Amino acid sequence: MNVKLRLYGFAPAIVLLAALVGWAGHSAWRQLKQLRKNFGAVQSESFHLAEHVEASIRTLSETVLRFDLRKDPADKDHFHKENEELKRWIRKSSVTTPRELELLEQIEVALEAYSTRTTKLLEERAQAGSVPSPKEVLEKVENKAQVLDLCTRLKAAERAALNQFVEDSNEALGGMQRLLMALVALVLILGFTATKLIYRVRIAPLRAQLVESRGIIERQEKLASLGTLAAGVAHEIRNPLTAINVRLHSLKRTLVPGSSEDEDATVIDREIQRLDRIVRDVLHFARPAEPRPVTITAGSLFSRVQGLLGSQLEKASIRLNLASSPPLRIRVDPQQIEQVLINLIQNAAESIGRDGTITLRARSPERPARTLMPLAGRPRRSFRAKAGQAIPVVILEVIDTGKGIPLRVQERLFDPFFTTKEAGTGLGLSIAARIVEKHGGVLQYQTEVDRGTTFGIVLPRVEKDADEVQTENLTH
Repeated sequence: MNVKLRLYGFAPAIVLLAALVGWAGHSAWRQLKQLRKNFGAVQSESFHLAEHVEASIRTLSETVLRFDLRKDPADKDHFHKENEELKRWIRKSSVTTPRELELLEQIEVALEAYSTRTTKLLEERAQAGSVPSPKEVLEKVENKAQVLDLCTRLKAAERAALNQFVEDSNEALGGMQRLLMALVALVLILGFTATKLIYRVRIAPLRAQLVESRGIIERQEKLASLGTLAAGVAHEIRNPLTAINVRLHSLKRTLVPGSSEDEDATVIDREIQRLDRIVRDVLHFARPAEPRPVTITAGSLFSRVQGLLGSQLEKASIRLNLASSPPLRIRVDPQQIEQVLINLIQNAAESIGRDGTITLRARSPERPARTLMPLAGRPRRSFRAKAGQAIPVVILEVIDTGKGIPLRVQERLFDPFFTTKEAGTGLGLSIAARIVEKHGGVLQYQTEVDRGTTFGIVLPRVEKDADEVQTENLTH
């Protein structure tokens, strides 16, 4: 899946996470509010209702007993006052379970009956003249037993409600804990995903560019050292080689044409020319000339190369075709890029042998290729402008129907002095790659054994409104 699409899909995930966090916060706040309310109920008188009623009933019974013994009107008034306060308190009391509510209603009925009986008793004792014995008084006020029995049952209901409250609280706290753990896990997952995406989108390309740049620098340093050494060796070889060549030409003037000595001199002359070509290649590799760029079309380069090599390749039954291409403009040194194309075409012809096709094509991909196979097999994504945006490129392709490049050869394809040819120097592709690099481009290839190879010279494209195009035909 495309990384940008993942980033676009990550935004709804962030919104969803925010919604989940909001919902979880609201749910946790609601549960905490309920727990606070229930805890307040535990601390309030709702769980001490039975004890309060029981204590009040006992106080009322003691008041009745004092009145019956002393006949003090203040005790009677105190009884009525306490009795009304108890009734009001019960009516205002709140309970948490249906069972408690049922018992509280029964207590109200029993209390009303108790109040009625006790009030009647007080009136009777107020009219009686004699003082009853303690035993008689206790028998009169024992009609509170039903209320006390209901209070005992209410205590049991309160204990059950308290146990249920503790159980519900533990369950609510456990649910909140699980919810918070799930949110933490979700945040960690999204954070890991975001970090991974950011790494792939931002950090990984920078790291790849850093590794690639470091490799390029190391390679350039090695090439510079090798070039300096090669230049020195080539210079030392060229001087005696020139002297040998001069003496050989002087010697050939004294030889009889067609003699064995003349044939030997011809072989020596041919080998001297080969050595001279090797020396020139080494010097070119060691000290490549700086390009003198002009803006031209890719087609003009192809036409020139086709004119130079077309008839020569026809002798081996190899067709050099020029594919139809749009007028793509590049800014290059025509002679140097022409040298690169000639080298690639000659390599393609050697891979074909006889009876094949070499096609020259220029194209400008709308989107840079995701995987290329350029210098030393190091992958490159695309050219990058300073602002980090992909810039348009032109690819000059040499496509052959040859044998392809074996894997073992691909690993060292651009190494200097590596060759699979008996008479090769191993510098052709190295020089070509350095020329392309000096033009701000890269040399890439794609190959398949027994199917053929495509070499591509990737160069920055010149837009139509850039420099004036020099439509030279390269005939000079």
